[in-house]
Parts: sequence; structure tokens; C-alpha cells
Amino acid sequence: MRTRTPVAAFAALAIILSPNASANAHGSSLDDELLEEKLRAYAAVGDYAALAAVADGDDSWTGAAGNRTVDGDDEARSDDLVRIASLTKSMVAVIVFQLEAEGELDLDDPIADHLPGVLPYEEEITIRQLLGHTAGLGEYFWKLYPSLGEGSIADLEAHQEEHHSAEELIALATEGPLLFPPGEGWSYSTTGYLVLGLLIEDLTGDSLRHQLKKRVFASAGMDDAYFPRANSSGFHGPHTTPYITTGDPSRPYLDTTGFSHSVFWAGGSVVADVDDVNAFYRAAADGTLLTAEQFAEAVDFRATPWSFDYGLGFVGLKPGCPGDPDEMFMGHTGGGVGHTTYSFHSLDGQRQVTLTWNLDNSHGTVDPDELQRTQDEFIAAALCGTDTAAPAVTVEQLTALL
Repeated sequence: MRTRTPVAAFAALAIILSPNASANAHGSSLDDELLEEKLRAYAAVGDYAALAAVADGDDSWTGAAGNRTVDGDDEARSDDLVRIASLTKSMVAVIVFQLEAEGELDLDDPIADHLPGVLPYEEEITIRQLLGHTAGLGEYFWKLYPSLGEGSIADLEAHQEEHHSAEELIALATEGPLLFPPGEGWSYSTTGYLVLGLLIEDLTGDSLRHQLKKRVFASAGMDDAYFPRANSSGFHGPHTTPYITTGDPSRPYLDTTGFSHSVFWAGGSVVADVDDVNAFYRAAADGTLLTAEQFAEAVDFRATPWSFDYGLGFVGLKPGCPGDPDEMFMGHTGGGVGHTTYSFHSLDGQRQVTLTWNLDNSHGTVDPDELQRTQDEFIAAALCGTDTAAPAVTVEQLTALL
């Protein structure tokens, strides 16, 4: 369906696109029929639903394909809710920037100045390093569910409904030494964002849940987004059911609706729909949530060992669209143990795409090559109006950003 709404900040996957772009009658690069065709093709690869919101200038398109559950006929809707996982990090980063503007912190403050003892290291770790994943902190997720490292979901299945405090998860992640001296490397760490969540609560005297609602959701017009209570699971409102593949042909999918929101907390617990996600990144870029100077700092990207760059809470990618193949785009990806979301936005505010689906294909029930191909083709159609794309970033790499 097409709507007419203002757009300001948009995005893209790091893919090499075919140069034969097409335009629709409205003069934008959106091609409704092509988008519908590519989204249907993507959803048809497996037993999952695909939801998307796309925009170019003032034109926008939303779509849904597939069913909400693998064993039902309840059709998915584009406004269904999903766990957007690590896209939450961009929102937490926005609040940290806002607190800096209010004089509550400096990004180069050692975190120990605000939260003494939260990290058990003698090395000085700054707020900026936590935001940019350069602090050297390890990750807790694989320690919480160690069987995942052995190719088994047994631990996750047995313990997915158990709740954990942020302090408990931070302690688990920091049992060993730092991965590298702070500021001298890059390693993605949800642990650092748990620390930032505690920092926000300490400085505001309020819950992170309320601060996100007041400072981000309300300001950006994210009407359906919410941050769940940590000791809860499930969803409020219509949603696609999240699944993770099991590797067992007799029961190929595990329903992860009951996964505890506490496991991701400040690093990935926000629930939203695709329009809400686009509204957030638009508001981050257009001055609603951040000043121009703050936004420029957030998207001052540095190279990482992977095929994308990272700023302060924002991923940076070059989609290679015809006309300006070196243009940088901003956004994030998220793997929510069943829901997976890509959202990327052009810095000039002309293009955006958010794509989400309700299957974590970790154990390969769905053909990974077809998953990659059809996903890339949808992203290409969304951003450049093309119907072919050659990937430069794999599904596995991007969905590793929990």
C-alpha cells in the first residue's frame, strides 16, 4: 500500500546493485509491483512472514507476505509487532547523547566515575568506547546458552523463559580478561549496552523503560513501540510468532515467544513495527532526537573487522546504488532469537528500508543461498528500484548483531 508521509533518514545493506534502476509514475525509485514481487519471493523461501516499510522522499510503501505462524493461515500484516533486537542500541545511544547535552555526562568520562565497580577491570573504559564497541568487553549470550556454540539449541530451549538481571549478565560476560586494551580494537558487545542502560537509570533516577518511552518513542512518533518489563516475555498486540530452527526434521522450528526480555534488556528488548523503526531513524537524523552535531558524531563511522563500519550506536554501510556507489548509509540490524530485522537509512533523508522476518535460520532448515539471494533482491528493489543484487555482506554476519 502507498502513503504520503514526510521522510528524513533512510538506509541500505552493503550490497552491489545492478545498474538498471526503474522508476514509478510518482517520480521516485519505488516500484510497488517490484517490491510486492520481491517480498513475496523472499517469504516463499521458507515458512516465515516478511514485513517491510520502504520510502523514497515523500513516497512510502509497506508490505507483508506469509503467515504469522508456521502452522496457521493467519496472514501477517505490515503493522505486526516484532522484537527489533539490536536496533534498540541506536535508541539507547540517542538517550546517552541527550544526557550529554543536558550536562549529565561527557562521552569521554570513564564509566567507573558514574558506576564504580560495575566492570571488574583496572583499565579505564569510557562511555564512548561502550557506545562504539571498542571497550574490549566480551559477550554473555554464548555463556548463558553454551550449547549454541556446539550447534545445539538445548540450553536455549530449556532456559529461554528464565529472567536475569543486567548485573548478573555483565558479571557473566566479564569473568575473563578484556579482549583487548580499551580503544585499541573493535568487538561487538551487547554487554556494553547493558552497562549504558544502568548508566541511564543511575543518572535519571528512572527506569530505562520509562526513559525510552518519554525521550524516544513519544518524540519520534513511534505509536506502537514499547520496551517490555525485564521480568516478562511475549508480546502485547498483534505480532508474528518468532521461531528458531532446531536442526531436527521432526520438529524443525522452536517457538521463542516465551523468550525472556531480560536477556537483551538495554541491548535489544524494544518491540515495534516496521513503520516505527523508520520513524525512529528519521527522527534521529532530522533534528527531532539529536542535534546535527550529535548525529554527525553518532555516524562518524570507523572500520570494523566485518564488512560494515560502526559509529556510536549506528551501523554504517555503502549500498553501492547507481549514481553514488560510495554513499554511506546508517542504521542497524538485529537478531531477536526468532525475529531478524534490517533497517538502513540514507543520510540525506531520501531513502529507507526496514525488513523483518520471524525466523532465525541458525540451523539451516531454510536454504541459506535462497534466503540470501531473495533478501538481497528485495533490498535492491527497495533502495534502487533494481531487480537483481550481488551480496557483499552475508546473512550470518549481519544477524550476528544480537
